[in-house]
Amino acid sequence: MRRVAITGLGVVTGYGRGVPALWEGLASGRSAVREHRARFGGRTWLDYRMAVLDDTTEAIVQDLPNQAVVRHEKLATDRDLVTIADAVREALADACLEYDPDENDVGLVVTHESPGLADHLQGFFRWGETAREWLRSPQRFNPPEFLYRQKSESVYRLHSFLYIHYLAALYRLHGFSLYNNNACASGAFALAVAVDRIRGGDASAVVVAGGDVPEDGTKYRWFRDAGLYSASGHCRPFASARDGLVLGTGAAALVLEDLAQAQAAGRRIYAEWLGGGFTSEGWKVTMPDVGSERYGVAIRRALASANIEASEVDLITPHGVGAAMLDHFEAASLARVFGTNGDWPPLLAAKAAVGHTLGACALVETIASILAVRHGRVPAATRCTDPDPALPLGVQRPFDLRQDAVLLKCTNGFAGQNGAIVLRVMGRA
Repeated sequence: MRRVAITGLGVVTGYGRGVPALWEGLASGRSAVREHRARFGGRTWLDYRMAVLDDTTEAIVQDLPNQAVVRHEKLATDRDLVTIADAVREALADACLEYDPDENDVGLVVTHESPGLADHLQGFFRWGETAREWLRSPQRFNPPEFLYRQKSESVYRLHSFLYIHYLAALYRLHGFSLYNNNACASGAFALAVAVDRIRGGDASAVVVAGGDVPEDGTKYRWFRDAGLYSASGHCRPFASARDGLVLGTGAAALVLEDLAQAQAAGRRIYAEWLGGGFTSEGWKVTMPDVGSERYGVAIRRALASANIEASEVDLITPHGVGAAMLDHFEAASLARVFGTNGDWPPLLAAKAAVGHTLGACALVETIASILAVRHGRVPAATRCTDPDPALPLGVQRPFDLRQDAVLLKCTNGFAGQNGAIVLRVMGRA
C-alpha cells in the first residue's frame, strides 16, 4: 500500500494570512479573538468577539492566479471562497508541486459548511438598491418574477459543486474532485478521502482545502440563541471557567502526495498519514449522543488503523470547543482511550487561539499541530493550563515535543460526525 505524505501547507486565520503569521500568533501567547462589528447592507447589526481577519477581500483577490477567471466568475464577492483560494495558493507554492496545467491528475477535495451563503444574505439588506430596481423593473407588478430575477444568481451560487469548479479553474487541477460537508469534522473526512485516492493509485497528489468566514453575524447569532456562544467572549476549552465557543475566520489547504514520489522529488515532508477512524451517531443535530461511545470508537479505530498504541501518542489536538457539556463529552470519550489516572500527552486547544473556524477547523488545527511539533513545543496560546478538575482528564505531560512525534487530531461535529486522524510529524522547522 502506498504511503501518503503532507508536503504543502497554506492557512488563513485571525492572526493573518500564511503559515508564518499563524505560528507567530500562536507562539506569542495571545489569542486572535477580538471585538468585531457585523454589518448588513452597510448597517451595524451585531457586536461580538471573534477571531476576524483584517485583510480585505480585494487585497486577497489581487494575489490569486488566473485573474481572468476571477473577473469572469465574479469571485471577488465571495469572501469565503477567496480565503480558501488564498490558502490553496500558499499550499501549492509551499509544496513546490509541479504539474502540467493542461494534463494532470492532481485531485481536489473541498469542504465548507455553507458556500455562498454570506453573499446571498447580504443581498437581502440592500434595500435602497432593491427598491430602485423594483421601480424601474417591468416586473414590479409581478413580485415572484422580480424577486427571482434579483436572487437567481446568488441562489445558484449556493451550489457546493461551484467551489470545486472555481478552485480547479484557478489552479488548473484536473484529477478526482469532491465536495464534502461533515459539519465541523469535515476536514478529517476530507483528508481520509484524499489518502484513499493516493493509496489506490488514482492520484499522485491531492489538494485538501476548506474554510469558513463567519464575519456577517448570522452564525454568531445562531450559536448565541442556542446558548453555545461564550458570554465572556473568551474560548477556554476544558477549563473550569469555560462558558462557550467563540468563532474565528479560517481557511486551510494541505497538499498530500505519494510519499515515495515526494521523497524522490526532494520535497519537504511535514507529516505522514498513519490512520483515521470515523463514526456517525444519527441522533441529534446540535448535541452528541452522550450515552454512546461512538466518538471513542472513532478514536480507537484511528489508532488501530495506524497500528499505534495510545501510549505512543505524543500530542492530542482535541475538538475542544469550550462549551461545558461538549467538553465533558469529549473528555469522557478520550478517557475511555487514555484512562484517567496516568499521564496524558499534552493537549493543544487550538480554538482558544484562533476561534472555532467551523468547516475549516480540522484542517486549520492540523496545521497548527504540525507547526507545534516542528517547533518542539505546544504554543502558549493553545495550552490547557487550568483543566477543570471535574472533567475525566489525565495529567498532561510537559508541553515540550519530540521530533517525529505522533499526533492524534480528534473532531466531533454537529449531526454526530466523529472523526480522528493519526499523523507522524517529521523533523524540526
